[in-house]
Amino acid sequence: MTATKRGMELLQDSSLNKSTAFSEAEKQALGIVGLVPDVTETADLQLRRVMMQLGHKTTDLDRYIYLVNLLDHNETLFYRTVMSDPARFLPIVYDPTIGEACLKFGHIYRQTRGMYLSITRRGKVKEVLKNWPQKDVRFICVTDGGRILGLGDLGANGAGIPIGKLQLYTACAGVPPQYLLPMYLDAGTNNEEYLHDPLYLGMRKTRPARFRPCRPGRARPRRSAPGQGRRRRVA
Repeated sequence: MTATKRGMELLQDSSLNKSTAFSEAEKQALGIVGLVPDVTETADLQLRRVMMQLGHKTTDLDRYIYLVNLLDHNETLFYRTVMSDPARFLPIVYDPTIGEACLKFGHIYRQTRGMYLSITRRGKVKEVLKNWPQKDVRFICVTDGGRILGLGDLGANGAGIPIGKLQLYTACAGVPPQYLLPMYLDAGTNNEEYLHDPLYLGMRKTRPARFRPCRPGRARPRRSAPGQGRRRRVA
């Protein structure tokens, strides 16, 4: 395992953290001896624990919340879980469960994922995009939350759609997650319920009169400038 991070910093990075699966040599090299249990578990045993814990959940929304929390802590184990039984887990991490998750997005929110670009940042988009930690982005999936799965205007609650859609790109197509950028364009919402919800995460303004909500489309590779091949770095 090659990593520049060590100790707690490494364990708090979900893309590097293997939890109980670190070997003794890795623990020594990465400075995590004593920060994780002394055992070294196989991926199969870790998956067995996940399945047991999921078995205690009573609704698909609870299972969705659990899996998102797993993703926040151990990215590898999350995708191993999802692809261990795609027919069971894809409807949980995406449609139809994602619809209920979006309706309650602000209430079940735990950790930031993706980018949130507000209309108030107009003229400063380049500066905002620089804050994204990954500079080699291959796919961007964007929504303004205006038309989500036939549920209408969900505003910032619709951010769950590009997040979930790009998780499928990794789970089903093997696209490394560091190349993916889910994004929410915040132009407000006309949903009165959310405008008065203290836990709503978006701008508390109605959409501009001439603003037309769009459907979140397929994530597409970013177009490269002439002579630059298929790759293009985020500025």
